[in-house]
This record gives sequence, structure tokens and C-alpha cells, in this order.
Amino acid sequence: MFNEIHYRVDKSMVKIDGIEILRKALRAVIINGDKILMAHLGKTNEYKFPGGGQNVNETIEDTLRREVLEEIGYKVIKIHEKIGSIIEYSTSKEGEEYYFKMISDYYLVDIENVQLKQKLEKDEEEFMYKPCWVDIKKAYKTNKELIHNKNYTTPGINRETIALEKIIEGYKL
Repeated sequence: MFNEIHYRVDKSMVKIDGIEILRKALRAVIINGDKILMAHLGKTNEYKFPGGGQNVNETIEDTLRREVLEEIGYKVIKIHEKIGSIIEYSTSKEGEEYYFKMISDYYLVDIENVQLKQKLEKDEEEFMYKPCWVDIKKAYKTNKELIHNKNYTTPGINRETIALEKIIEGYKL
């Protein structure tokens, strides 16, 4: 639905000619009509797609199932096609000769109708992740306003907002 999108998180500082530190992430897109199921972060008021890093030897299916259950408390019953990728480049804490590359692949996913208990990690608890069916345009607008007003947000808000925009365009929502 959308091609690879590349962007530099901290534009003036990222030098992508050094040593690459790569992280692969998978993100679930769960749509019902004009609503989308996302994690709402109570601490920052932003919306995030459920998903996260793929562990070594973990399949796409395993990662999506684990992350959706952990972050929003739903079991994945079907994984459809990949609908897009966003590739972020940022500075690395390892030093100037390194740069960080995050590849986030977005997959259309179906879930069971029953919500279970979330299994949040410490930082997810601190940001107060809550599953939320939200109008997709409202999620996009909220994230866009947070970015524009330079409110306190997580580093992934730009990525998530780009994905929301592309999904709205691609599905004509």
C-alpha cells in the first residue's frame, strides 16, 4: 500500500556512512471501518501502533502475536500482507562512527474480539499504554498536533504519524 519511506530522525546529526546498528520491528495495523486499534499513551497523549522489535530467530508471526498481546492485550488470529515499511536513521549512543537504522514493517492484522490482560514492559507501563479504538483521522490529527506544538512525545511519533497518513490515503479513510 505504501512503499519504503526513509527519513532521518535528527536530520542535522545523522551520518549514514558509518557503522550501521540495525533494529527490525513489526507493527500491527488493525482496522474496523474508520476506526483503528492503537495503543494510546496516557503520559504523552499520542497514538502508537502495537508492535516492536523482532527478536533473533523469531518469525514475523511470532513477533506480531507477542507484541499485540503484550501492548494491547489481544490475540492475533490472522496476519495479512505487509502494507508498508518506514526506515528511520538516527544517531547512535555507541559513538559518532555509528548510526542507528530502524526498519518498521507494517502488517494488516485480524484479532480476536476478546481483550485479555496486557503484558506491558516497564517503559510501556510508565507511558501508560492503553488499547484504544480510535477514529484514524483523530489519531493522525492528535499526533500531528503534538509534533507541531513540540510537546513531549516518544521518539517514534513521527514514524507512527507518517504511517497513519499513508494508511488514510491508501484505504481512502
